[in-house]
Amino acid sequence: MEQLSHDESLKVLEEAPVAHIGMIDEGRPYVTPMSFVVSDNRILFRTMPGRKLDALRETPEVCIEVSIYDDDSGEWASVIVNGRASIVEDTNTRSEMIGRLFRKYEKVMGSPLSRGGGLQSLPTDPHVVEVPIEEVSGMASGKGWSRRTRPGRL
Repeated sequence: MEQLSHDESLKVLEEAPVAHIGMIDEGRPYVTPMSFVVSDNRILFRTMPGRKLDALRETPEVCIEVSIYDDDSGEWASVIVNGRASIVEDTNTRSEMIGRLFRKYEKVMGSPLSRGGGLQSLPTDPHVVEVPIEEVSGMASGKGWSRRTRPGRL
């Protein structure tokens, strides 16, 4: 395995399609997948009222993990971000996040103008949450002459 640089870690973070956010919910660990975007050294995501939002309000310290994997080569990379989540109240940031979300997930969501996709498929009245990237670290399976490891270090 090899350690990723800060810039390499941020690149993996931006490319990954799904993140897993770990938080504390009523004193117990809770991890859930989420769609997200990276903007201005922070992770932004949307969530509806419920368990995730309640847990973030109770204990805002979180850990976010993303992984990418190449089926052909078996190469993988994983990045972990630690930070403190907060609800975004700024309307401009919320609008920017929605635009970035559509650009990132356009292939799976469709265009905002298409029937049955886009804006119509998003829940109404979501909360936007930001997590400044305070700590980021990444590992990869190894490239070139270095010894490769399997996903999950098998």
